[in-house]
Amino acid sequence: MTPTALSTDGAAETRRTRRAVGLMAAVLVALVAGVTAWLLHSLREEALREARGAVERQVAGAEAALNRSLLGLDLLLAGHDSTLQPAWTPTGLDEARARQLLYATVRQNLSLRDVALIDEQGRVRVSAQALDGRPPMQPPADWLSGLRQQAVPQLRVSAPVQTFATAERVLYLARPLIDPGGRRWFIVAEWPAAVAASILGPNAEEGGICLTLERDDGLLMAVAPPQDALLGSQLARPLGTLKTGGEAQEVEGRLRGEPALVAARPLLYQGLLVSAGLSQAAALQEGELTRRLVVAVAALFSLALIGAAVAADHYLRGLARARAETQRTKDSLERALSAMGDGFLLCDAQDRVVVWNQRYEELFPWLKPVLAPGVDFERLALTGALALMPDASQADQQGWVQMRLAVHRQREGGYEQELPDGRVIHAVERRTPEGGVVSVFRDITRNERELARAKQAAEAANEAKSRFLAAMSHEIRTPLNAVLGMNSLLLNTPLSDEQRRCAELIHGSGQTLLALINDILDLSKVEAGHLTLELADVDLARTVDEVASLLRLRAQAKGLALDLVVAPGLPERLRADASRLRQVLFNLLGNALKFTDHGRISVELGHQWLPDGRCEVSIAVRDTGIGIVPELLPRLFTRFTQGDSGASRRYGGSGLGLAISREIVHLMGGRIDVQSAPGVGSCFTVLLPLQPSTEAADALPQGAGGASALRAPLRILVAEDNAVNQILIQAMLDQLGHPCTIVADGLEVLREVQAEPYDLVLMDVQMPRMDGESATRAIRALPPPLSRIPIIAMTANAMVEDRAAHLAAGMDDHVSKPLDLGLLAAAIERARRG
Repeated sequence: MTPTALSTDGAAETRRTRRAVGLMAAVLVALVAGVTAWLLHSLREEALREARGAVERQVAGAEAALNRSLLGLDLLLAGHDSTLQPAWTPTGLDEARARQLLYATVRQNLSLRDVALIDEQGRVRVSAQALDGRPPMQPPADWLSGLRQQAVPQLRVSAPVQTFATAERVLYLARPLIDPGGRRWFIVAEWPAAVAASILGPNAEEGGICLTLERDDGLLMAVAPPQDALLGSQLARPLGTLKTGGEAQEVEGRLRGEPALVAARPLLYQGLLVSAGLSQAAALQEGELTRRLVVAVAALFSLALIGAAVAADHYLRGLARARAETQRTKDSLERALSAMGDGFLLCDAQDRVVVWNQRYEELFPWLKPVLAPGVDFERLALTGALALMPDASQADQQGWVQMRLAVHRQREGGYEQELPDGRVIHAVERRTPEGGVVSVFRDITRNERELARAKQAAEAANEAKSRFLAAMSHEIRTPLNAVLGMNSLLLNTPLSDEQRRCAELIHGSGQTLLALINDILDLSKVEAGHLTLELADVDLARTVDEVASLLRLRAQAKGLALDLVVAPGLPERLRADASRLRQVLFNLLGNALKFTDHGRISVELGHQWLPDGRCEVSIAVRDTGIGIVPELLPRLFTRFTQGDSGASRRYGGSGLGLAISREIVHLMGGRIDVQSAPGVGSCFTVLLPLQPSTEAADALPQGAGGASALRAPLRILVAEDNAVNQILIQAMLDQLGHPCTIVADGLEVLREVQAEPYDLVLMDVQMPRMDGESATRAIRALPPPLSRIPIIAMTANAMVEDRAAHLAAGMDDHVSKPLDLGLLAAAIERARRG
């Protein structure tokens, strides 16, 4: 093929590629438009679905409330047969007595304005409000006429009427009443429409939902939110023409006629219906911002696609110009590639060689002398055994041949084989339709090496992440030390109630941030496999009691009881990591306190001896909190996960505590179980198989707090380069009664310890000019007694390996920032004791 022909073919291919890119961009833009339209439709349908649910709940609530109220009023009026009994005399009605009885009814039922007794001619004979000088009620004459025509006595409700006395809209409720003489009367109650509206929808304004009480002919009797001007009006479409099963329907709104979601339900009393309606515009208003955001993102993405297509077209044009120049090189490369490939071997159904390629001979050169069409595969296997295992016994060689034949005769699958020269060959064998076997062999030595390099790179990246977390921990803890420390000092000063509340909020938020930092550091250790245990003899009951005692004040502040129950016979000392055990207990008890609003929390400590001599300790944390639904229990210990999103929003938390606790317990060889019921509470049980102590229990040291106050003050040298932390540490030491001198770097520490006598050095680690570890090594190199001065590392580095490095540099102890006054005092007392 000539260069011109090659160039022509390349240009045609470029044009096809450009058309394909343009078509792909158009398809993607169309796809984005389609997805956007679908998403907008889904958002709209979701908003309408939520609105339907709200409307249906409102109408159901309104129906229940009105039924209760009307039924109560019906029973009240029906009960006047007996209530008015003292007012009936042989000569007729004792109106004064009846008025007092009706007045008592009104006083006892604040929802009624008046109750009156009307004779069969429609005259008001007795009115409760007449005692207050109010004009008697004036029920509509046509409504009274309808009362007299009732065949069956039942409650009858009038249309809204504006009263002469108060000018408010009222509804009249009436029932027939038969006196001892057999004459028919009517007991009538005046019920304000505003009261009906308040029962209809007490919270209607909050959700934009309009609720109505209507007759089946469309007469509006009450509305919430109140709109008195519309009461008594005839609505265009009676509710009776709609579905009245309580389901939301897309129809015209009851009052304004706009497109709306309307649900209707009949009341227990014939002819009365209640409706709830929400305009579609109001239902869709809340998600309008989201829909606009979706459209904006889709538009930006479409523009990006178009821009990418334009850029690709520009690139392809440049590529076409370079294609003719590179065509000759491409042909040479294609010829070279055609000579490369995988090794290939085809055997027939009788395991005889049919065909192979050059690459197969290159991979297995010892087979070249015996390779020929019709050779049995078993002979190839035997030749391979002799070449690969020259020093092996005949039995071993024959065993290898049988293994190779068994794999080959499976005729499906793959395997890897390492050759004596270090190469790794990957083989895949497949059966042909005729029963033969196709074998493909690939040299994957390079892949194996790349995999090893990738593993090393991943390990290096993980190490870099750990270093980054350590650095970030230091950078965050340094200012957090100042915030929490200054806040603690502030809380120890006279403050107003509002100032103390604000300071306590700052302290709580800082402690939450510190806990989150610690959780993230622990998570990084778990991921890197660096989470380790420091086993020691532990008084388990005392350790659990210390944690419970620290959290008991929080429990009392919430009105909760926090109990500790220790089963008898628990060994006094067991081998465990006390620090990690406290971390697990703080997590479990902290969660119990967080999710329990009333009741009690108990910690139950038990044990049983295992056949191998270990003691299985059970620690059960039981609460009466909100509980967890069963379907959420399987993912409860997943990282960054909480029981449900509502709890997360209400109670907060990172979702790491339980995951880290499970890792710690697993590291100790134990497990965490959980049992929970919604609304009843939860029980988390930790089971730990622990070795008993082989040494006698040592006397526990006295706490540092209080002891420092009874001993002589120490002269302390503080090395800290942060000005705020200098103020904080000096204030803490002043509070502990220890005078101090503050310097800003390691060189000043060296000069100061040689110039003045000091009892102790508090050494920051990261400082300018000379860091804390270098300064410590320099001090240890001084002649005695200067070289023996106690040095406590005081740093924001919180990783275990950091603490080990500080101790290896010659420091005696370690306190982490943010500094805790009690922990600092304890470290100083340990240094005093030596």
